[in-house]
Amino acid sequence: MTEMTRIEAAASDKADPGAALGAALGAEFAAGEHPDTARHRIQHDFIMTVTGLSRESADRKYAYLTRLIERAKEELGHARSASNEMRMAAMQQNIDELDAYLEGHGIRAKLPNRHGDDASASLAKFYALEEIPAFLGEMTFLIDLWYEQELAKVHEELLKLTGLAARLR
Repeated sequence: MTEMTRIEAAASDKADPGAALGAALGAEFAAGEHPDTARHRIQHDFIMTVTGLSRESADRKYAYLTRLIERAKEELGHARSASNEMRMAAMQQNIDELDAYLEGHGIRAKLPNRHGDDASASLAKFYALEEIPAFLGEMTFLIDLWYEQELAKVHEELLKLTGLAARLR
């Protein structure tokens, strides 16, 4: 039966022409949503997508930064247990990478002092091991503070998208 034949048959049904026409047009018509409901659903999906993308970006950066700190802590443990220049260089590389990445996000902290003239010539260029735990603790605090600020930005963006920011003023 063609589409026109079904519509004509439904239109000729005198008992309930609306139901017959809906049945003739198929399940898509019968389950159609109201335009306001569709608008709200689409708007909600858009807001959740934008918010999710913003949040996902902050979460990825936070996870990367915390991995850098954990790696620096591991290397600190190795550097303490072995008087090996390779371990000291790996630990210093992790700290320098962490510092460079954080500076890119506007987070600055005082780097640990280097051994300097107090140590042998091979250790003079490396960070003092006893200052590194305090530095990593400060970095962890600053990263957590940065992450909290990023989540606040996502929250503000969500308020703007939903129109609640104007209502709260």
